[in-house]
Amino acid sequence: MRLLFGMLALLVAAPVAAAPALFVVRDADTEITLFGSVHALPKGENWQSPRILGRFEAADTLVLEAVMPEDPLALAPVVQRLGFVPGGKPLAARIAPEFAGKLAPAAAASGVPIAALDQMATWLAAVTLSEASFAAMGLSPANGVEPTLTARAKAAKKPIIGLETAEQQLGYLAGLPEADQVKMLEATLDDVAAAKQETAKLMAAWRAGEVETIARDFARETRASPVLQATLLTNRNRRWADWMVGVMKRPGKLFVAVGAGHIGGPDGLVAMLKARGLTVEALP
Repeated sequence: MRLLFGMLALLVAAPVAAAPALFVVRDADTEITLFGSVHALPKGENWQSPRILGRFEAADTLVLEAVMPEDPLALAPVVQRLGFVPGGKPLAARIAPEFAGKLAPAAAASGVPIAALDQMATWLAAVTLSEASFAAMGLSPANGVEPTLTARAKAAKKPIIGLETAEQQLGYLAGLPEADQVKMLEATLDDVAAAKQETAKLMAAWRAGEVETIARDFARETRASPVLQATLLTNRNRRWADWMVGVMKRPGKLFVAVGAGHIGGPDGLVAMLKARGLTVEALP
């Protein structure tokens, strides 16, 4: 589903340097730079402009949605515990009949056998098929914003803070009601055919700094599932905004990079920070 991977992946061939949106919240002794990131990108995407890197280099601390373990296999036991339901109902029996015909082609394209997908919780099956779809378009988390910023922060010996843990993020998905997990899977199956064209539009908006365009697209994606909207976007934004309000009480400079879908819109971080009395400035 593009809500999940619009936060994780946006696609189009790499052009000249992009100019994604940057915002700053500051007072006398504290400064937060807010950057809407993309977690997986095509190789060669040119987003590291002097404008962005200058703000990053001036910061004392890097803040990400989550600090991922260096060993990807470290999360395997968590995924196994939260994402597998051996002996569960086959996926084809969990979704509406009109989506059943789309399941086999999506599974074949992903390289994951239907029998293996059937053993997964519905949310994990949706994520697995989405990841395969984006990988087929040349997207990789290794090319995303976060690994680059993380490497730079480590080289500069900057502290790196996670707003959440990876296990928490998986728990949000695993905790969704089954009906909403099914909506995720059905939306994923619907999105596969149009994913390249739609994500290209989102990528163009990201490059141009059009956070409101991205927010409107995500709102359309989750219109059928208010629970999904609240769980993956609104509630997380609220917690993060509260955390940033607390940070403003202490001196320092932070560079906060979260998925671009969290920035704009009435439930986005910019609106929530303003509602809490902070002045948020869009950097030109």
